[in-house]
Order: sequence, then structure tokens, then C-alpha cells
Amino acid sequence: MTIIALAGELEPEGEDRAQQRAAQARVAERAAARNATESVLGFEGGVAAANTPERVARRLDRLSRYYLDGSTDGVDAAAPVDSHRVLARAGALTGENESAGRAVEAIINTSDFIGVRYLDAGVAAARSVGRINISHGRGYGTGFLVSPTLLLTNHHVLPTADKAHTSTVEFDYQDDVDGSPRPVRAFELDPDTFYVGDRDLDFALTAVKGTPEQLQPFGFRSLTEAQGTVVIGEFTTIVQHPRGDKKMIALRENTLVDILDRYLHYCADTEPGSSGSPVFNDQWEVVALHHASVPAPDHAEFGGIVNEGIRISQIIAMLRARTLSVRERELLTPLIGPASRTAMAVPTTPDFEDAEIESGATELADTPETDLRNRRCPVTVTVTIDTAAQPMSSEQKVTEQ
Repeated sequence: MTIIALAGELEPEGEDRAQQRAAQARVAERAAARNATESVLGFEGGVAAANTPERVARRLDRLSRYYLDGSTDGVDAAAPVDSHRVLARAGALTGENESAGRAVEAIINTSDFIGVRYLDAGVAAARSVGRINISHGRGYGTGFLVSPTLLLTNHHVLPTADKAHTSTVEFDYQDDVDGSPRPVRAFELDPDTFYVGDRDLDFALTAVKGTPEQLQPFGFRSLTEAQGTVVIGEFTTIVQHPRGDKKMIALRENTLVDILDRYLHYCADTEPGSSGSPVFNDQWEVVALHHASVPAPDHAEFGGIVNEGIRISQIIAMLRARTLSVRERELLTPLIGPASRTAMAVPTTPDFEDAEIESGATELADTPETDLRNRRCPVTVTVTIDTAAQPMSSEQKVTEQ
């Protein structure tokens, strides 16, 4: 990640070092699976081969709901998927009603022609993202509204309620369509009303001081624990405040290369962003909370980065399990719902020995490896985490690890 700091700054705190070691271990442990994924993604049928049949079916079901029904709202995360019905509906979108794998690829591997709905939805999604000003300018992170009053970011950005007390969230820190800066709207955080942090999953959820009328213009991003929001080989988009700068977007060219039980790994050819940024799919659903990057100098020409985000489904499951007061539970209800449900588990490690699965994907075992440089993620890595709470001044020294 990019670290903003003054010369002679203190070393990152213990939590940041622990996050670095954990991320490095995960990326190293998944190197073989990630390389296998890269190999199959370069071929027709690769997306289907890199994912389990259930994950493909769930993704196709969600895409069909979005494009045919106009929304994925109200989908029961625990409900089973009728693969025959999903394929029949997919035929209306792609003309492919025999193979779930080919149908999902026909949708996500589309040309660069995208409906204008994508832009309108993206503008709305980006409005909910703000810059977190930590401890009166000691550091910066990114966060986003996930309910009318709650803001989600990383635990290492706001590790305690006391830290949240001295921090603010700044919306509209960005340029307008004419290139002029927008007026920034800053709100204090309100951890006395609500604050939940989890160091292990590296997330913090806190209330924002502001009336519903004051916060309403920025909207919020509803979260879902449903499976099928993204598959390996699909593009993701990150809205962020890199280095604490004005709001920017890493648009689409961030390929998801691995799905772990708790984390997503994705390659990017853009500059690393800030901790606490939302990771979106092409339907602007939040699929992960961005928190770490793995620099790869030997592939710097393609960005050379393996990014890691915490899966939203895991964060929701953690919130469901927390013991909260009645008032806290009321504030959390718009986010996780009133009932405690368990989403059906989906296998996270693709079986590359069965490349065809139910998708009709091309057999890849004896196929010569192609040039996959644009999607290559290196194995030998070093890791840094956005160190959000480092000293700041108007004259910053930017160190990129």
C-alpha cells in the first residue's frame, strides 16, 4: 500500500505489522492456486474452470436478477439456487441456455460497451465514499456509508472508539465536472452511539454525527451476505482516497484472481488505494473491504500488485454474532436485517482437475501456456498495509513500499 508519512516517522504500530505478516502468509500460501487460476483464465471457458459449479450458478442467478428484474434486492442469502431455472433465464440475456459457465462468461466478459446505467449507478455509489481525517490530520483513510448513519472502514484506520472520537469523515473531497473542487462536507464520528471493531477481520463500523437529512445526499451502500456477487476472473472497481488525496477510482481493470474463506485477492495495474475503500462488482455491489496490497517489483509495468479485501459476507456474519445492546441492534438492523440467517457456504478452492465442471469449458490439462502477462500476479512478495494514523503535515513525504 502507499504510506503517507513525514521523514523520521515512527514505525507502524503492532497491529499494522501483524496485518502485514498475516497478508503476506495468505498470499504466499495461495501462490500455487493463484498461478493455476491465471493459467486457465487465459482460455475460453477459463472463468468457469476457475470457479466451482455452485459459485458459477449463484453468480449467474444474481446477474439475471440484476439485468432482467432490475434489482437484486430481497434475495434470501440462504436460499438454494435452481440451476435449471437460472439457465432458462440466462437464455434471455445471452442466448446460452445449456451451460452456466458459458452464460456467465458471456455476461462478465462482455465488450467495452456498457449501458449508461453503469455510470449513473457508479456516481451514486461513489457519493457514499469519504475521506477519514484521523486525529486532526495525523493520517487519512477511506470509509463509506453502509446505512443511513453507519460508516465502514478498516480496524487499523479506526482501531478504538477513542480514535474515532478525534476523527471526521469528509464527503465530496473531489473535483466537480468542470474541474473545480467541490465544497467538502465534514462530519464528526459518533462512537458513543455505535462502534464495533474487529482486529482479526480488520474492520471498524461506527456511527456518524449528522441528521438523516444531512447525510441523505450521500446515500449508502447496502451490504449483502449472499454468495454470487463475484467470481474469479471478473473485474472489480475500487473507489478510494489514495494517499489521502481527492477521491479517485480504479475502474474495472482489477481482476479477481482468488477467493479465500475470508478474503478476496485481485490484481490491479493502478496505484494502490487507501485502507477502508469499498471494492465493487460491475453492478456496484460491495464485495469486499479493501485493506492490504502486495507490491511486486518484477511486474511493475502491470502495476505489480496483489490486493486483498475482506469479504463482506464475513463481516456481516461477524456482526450477527456480536452481543449488542437493543439500541445498537436497532442501528444495525438496516445493515444485517432483523433475523439471524446463515448464508449457504460456497467452496472457495477451485478444482482444476475437473476443468469442464458443468460449463462445457475447454479441457486445459494439455494446452500450452499462453502469454498471461496482463493478469500475472507474482509469487515472491513483500507486504505493506495502509498505515493510516501516521503523522501528517502540509508538506508530506510520500513513501511507496
